[in-house]
Amino acid sequence: MKLVIIHIGKCAGSVVCNTLRKNNIEFTEIHVQKAKFKENKKYVILLRNPISRFISAFNWRYELVLIDKTQKNRFYKEKNVLKKYNNVNNLAENIENYDVGEEYIHHIYEDINYYLSDFLKECKSENILGVITQENLYDDFKKIFNINIDENVKSRKNNSGMSKDISDTGYKLLKKYLWRDYECIEKLYKMGCLTEIQYTKLSK
Repeated sequence: MKLVIIHIGKCAGSVVCNTLRKNNIEFTEIHVQKAKFKENKKYVILLRNPISRFISAFNWRYELVLIDKTQKNRFYKEKNVLKKYNNVNNLAENIENYDVGEEYIHHIYEDINYYLSDFLKECKSENILGVITQENLYDDFKKIFNINIDENVKSRKNNSGMSKDISDTGYKLLKKYLWRDYECIEKLYKMGCLTEIQYTKLSK
């Protein structure tokens, strides 16, 4: 069966895919598009705690759009939205008023639910080779592929130094807002695709 990596944004996908290429492991990659299940394929899903992923996505886009300005005009209105909220905690505390139809932020719109909701309605557990979590990256990767991740492999890290902290209020509001992401994690757990350690970290 052909190997497919479901590369959900901000879940260590660059490290995973570059390591596989370096080791001449053939695969196809689903990235920034909805995953579609096919019987003749084996899947590895890249995951991260939804709130941690949300924070990383905001800071990553803020860095590229407003600090480095290398992607300041890549997505329509994204620059204005990032300026409006200015930091991830401000967005978290105002998430109930966040209009995803009008206030697009790359990788926040394409959340875990975006990739997996339709896919998990059809996918069978035997087609999932494994799940690699950002929180347990090295051990998860080793368990699936029996290869160590090279520390020198190219990755895409946030270097802006922006705060990753959110208030208790922001956390509670985000947990509610991202309920569909947590629902996907719950489905994977019930399918037997997550270990207790993975599930505990992802469901916080």
